[in-house]
Amino acid sequence: MLVSSKKGEYMKKILLITPDFTPEETRVRSIAGGLNALKFMPQKTLMAPLGLATIAALTPNDIEVDIWDEAVHGLIADDTDFGKDYDLVGVTGYINHLLRVKRLGELFRQRGIPVAVGGPGVSSAPEYYRNAFDILFIGEAEYTWPQFIAEWKAGHYRSEYRQVEKLDMMQSPLPRWDNVAADLKQYVCGGVQTTRGCPFDCEFCDVIYIYGRQARHKSIEQVLQEVSTLEQLGVERIFFSDDNFIGNPHYAKALLKALIPVNNAFCNPIGFFTQITLNVAKDNEMLELLADANFSVLFIGIESANIDSLIEMNKPQNYKTDMVGDIKKILSYGLPVTAGLIVGFDHDDASIFDHQFEFSQEACIPMPTAHMLKAPLGTKLWVRFHKEGRVVQFEESGLRPLNDTRAWTNILPKLMTRKELMTGYLSLVERLRDWRNFEARVMGMLSLIQRQPQVKPRSASWEQSMAVFKFVLEGMEPQERQCAIRLIRYTRQRVPFMMAKVIGLLARQYLEAAEVLSLRELIETQIRLESTEEIRLLSEPTVFFVPEAFKKPYRDIFPQLHERVHQGLIDKSRTQDSLVEVIYDFLTRWGLTFEQFEEHHRLFLFEICDRTIAKENGELPAGASAPAELRVLPDRLAGLSEGQTLVWLRRLADEVLRLVEQDLRSFRPEPVASN
Repeated sequence: MLVSSKKGEYMKKILLITPDFTPEETRVRSIAGGLNALKFMPQKTLMAPLGLATIAALTPNDIEVDIWDEAVHGLIADDTDFGKDYDLVGVTGYINHLLRVKRLGELFRQRGIPVAVGGPGVSSAPEYYRNAFDILFIGEAEYTWPQFIAEWKAGHYRSEYRQVEKLDMMQSPLPRWDNVAADLKQYVCGGVQTTRGCPFDCEFCDVIYIYGRQARHKSIEQVLQEVSTLEQLGVERIFFSDDNFIGNPHYAKALLKALIPVNNAFCNPIGFFTQITLNVAKDNEMLELLADANFSVLFIGIESANIDSLIEMNKPQNYKTDMVGDIKKILSYGLPVTAGLIVGFDHDDASIFDHQFEFSQEACIPMPTAHMLKAPLGTKLWVRFHKEGRVVQFEESGLRPLNDTRAWTNILPKLMTRKELMTGYLSLVERLRDWRNFEARVMGMLSLIQRQPQVKPRSASWEQSMAVFKFVLEGMEPQERQCAIRLIRYTRQRVPFMMAKVIGLLARQYLEAAEVLSLRELIETQIRLESTEEIRLLSEPTVFFVPEAFKKPYRDIFPQLHERVHQGLIDKSRTQDSLVEVIYDFLTRWGLTFEQFEEHHRLFLFEICDRTIAKENGELPAGASAPAELRVLPDRLAGLSEGQTLVWLRRLADEVLRLVEQDLRSFRPEPVASN
């Protein structure tokens, strides 16, 4: 649907907002606030807003863009004075931001300002956002944001922009950090994204659902430029915000080989951290490169010490190996591991909590992080649990994952009750965060180190050293202080080059341990609410899924549908969205009774194609005939061989069907009248 907008000669102004209430950010900010007097950890939040800096870079220079991170600048209220009037507001966020994001939309719409929303939350569950915002951006925005801006400046725009095809990362611009530069000292780290997508197929993971299984990457030159820009702005730590940093191992090695001399050329080398998979342990060269590039933390999804649960979730890279041996090998290179652990799989009974704890201690994982299993919307796990009636309805009020994901799960476990899951999970977290247990794991890690990373040491200032010393003496309780002193002493004696990493682990442990009390309060409240029926746990409403018998003939006929729609549309950039509409219309008409693909189905699909083409062409502004600014998407078929074209079309077909399945979640078929 096209919406009219006012055209003006003055410079348009856009405000981009990152909402508050991300649990990780809240933890860092709340604890760090008590340490500000010690000047040990002055940052207010975790990571600089990379997504919004990228959107700013996609916006033409004749539009003024401001970025407001609520974790840094404070919550926006009815009476917040920005000192200027904005023509458009854009909000991003994850699904757990939903309540805050909707509140922001309400605030600005009351001021008469149109509000756009994008990010992982709306990309995974657009049905929760449609009635609360003027414009939705579903999927990656590098193609759709410029298209929207062109239409907005021309005096009209659509209510939804959906990127169907996965982005060529080579076309993602250098983020514009100029609007954030003055605030970078407020963040623990800056952000650089080198790739999107992951080649693995874990059942519970929403990464492949949103970003796909093909690892796409930026040029190495651009990544190095982004790193250098952040270093020049004073950033000391950078998170490579990849779904799997080694998803393309050849690219990862080439990048690391180029990054090492660049990082060592800085006055003080930057410390990096990222997400990676356990199979990195099989590649000695990769481990050496990661260590020499100065990676201070690797987050690895271990998920479970229960082999049956790993098989259930389709994680062969973990269950086909010696996980304890692999983790210890990674640690031996001086690469601390933060391990993701999950409890609540169908093969988990009440013994899983002891199993996970014992595994963590044996593997000497310095910083394990535990979570209850959740079924993210659209994932294979969500589909399976939904069909079994085991997904708890997502509500937008009360104590919900929107406030803190640690204390709530949307599943009904199989071998234990929800109370047993929550109680066991809390006990596991308390044991993992115990200072003696933490000390044993870090001591174990330090004893395993066999290779010193080839990194130029940082020149720590006297003020920084005194701040750490003062923090240990005055900021810690006696047991914590004794543990810290023992670890610092042991590090100095055995592996002094690990001192900065051990100090980082101590700070992280301090933050995590300080949050245990609030976690206990949240979980005990949740258990009480569920046991007294103050809240009702309802299964999600029945969803209409794509019939399995339709999927193969759909992929066979998709190239014909694509050619018909592409050739018929005036605005070629609408081809992929139109195909989503065609398949959706077909399934809402035939899906309930579909058994096998027949000739009348093929004819009906072509008829829908023609109707959609006529509707799209009729919605173009008067006199428009494929203006260049509306054709943002390049012709992806140009220059491809026949085989490459088929591969591209097959991938596109899968993306179209994924989005159709997403739309079908809101479809409620009319009941069939009985005779």
